[in-house]
Amino acid sequence: MAYRLSIAPDEELAIGVRACAREQLAGAAERLERAEEDPVTAVHEARKHLKKVRALLRLVRPAIGNAAYRRENDALRELGLALSGARDADVRVATVEKLAEHAAGRLSAEVFDELRAALAREAAGGRTEGGAVPVLDAVIAELRAAELRVDAWPLEDAGWDAVLAGIARAYARGRTTFADALADPTPESLHAWRKRAKDLWYHQRLLTPAWPGVLAAQAEEAHVLTELLGDDHDLAVLAERLPDDAAPLAPAVDAARAELRTLVAHRSELLRAEAARLGERVYAEPPKAFARRVGRYLRLAVAEQRAGEPGAA
Repeated sequence: MAYRLSIAPDEELAIGVRACAREQLAGAAERLERAEEDPVTAVHEARKHLKKVRALLRLVRPAIGNAAYRRENDALRELGLALSGARDADVRVATVEKLAEHAAGRLSAEVFDELRAALAREAAGGRTEGGAVPVLDAVIAELRAAELRVDAWPLEDAGWDAVLAGIARAYARGRTTFADALADPTPESLHAWRKRAKDLWYHQRLLTPAWPGVLAAQAEEAHVLTELLGDDHDLAVLAERLPDDAAPLAPAVDAARAELRTLVAHRSELLRAEAARLGERVYAEPPKAFARRVGRYLRLAVAEQRAGEPGAA
């Protein structure tokens, strides 16, 4: 099942929301249950499922209410954090590979090879002999419990007006964090912007059936934005391991830490500039105009759906 909500009358919206949430939670649990096949990919995919559920919760927050939203969101955030330590170690390895591609010729291949190998050893040290991170069994149990709780989400009054309020709120927050990141482009402000851009990407995916040709294209641009910001964040994670006083990595690497930090900073600057240009387009509309436009798409799609029902006038 695709990550999207079927356009249906208000009274059927809760059914679609619950089905989408259960599918993502089950997908996360099932991926971790097969972690021995490929632990790195399993953790990565499970975290993506968790992010999708949390984005869905933010979309329906006006309907579900603050108390239920905070309870479920906090629980899912804790599960994501339980997986993030191992993920950060694996991210450093992948980030070195990307950096080596963009910095070819500026530093010897030996440095990148030794850095990649040293970070891979550190990442492997955070997993058990079977290849999985130690917390997986507990995370899987919590995911299954969260899946069972979906039926208790208070969605009795859920309607498309609430969904529209949810995406409008997320868009406005994204526009604010974009402005904050432009004014003060720290790793923290850029990461905050990335999280809100990811909400927009997920929300537009969920609502794509309202007008696939437009919303799917806009969702893809938001996705590209999150990838740029994600690559920049990964460079920041790598940079945390490169100070001169950090633990030794490998002889060639330790001798080239200053050069590596320069390469990281240069690549980061390019990514941030590209993200800023795309951000101007993704967030071109004022929040009220964005909400009006998406609201029209939704109302037209729901009206068309109702007109196509058996017995509709």
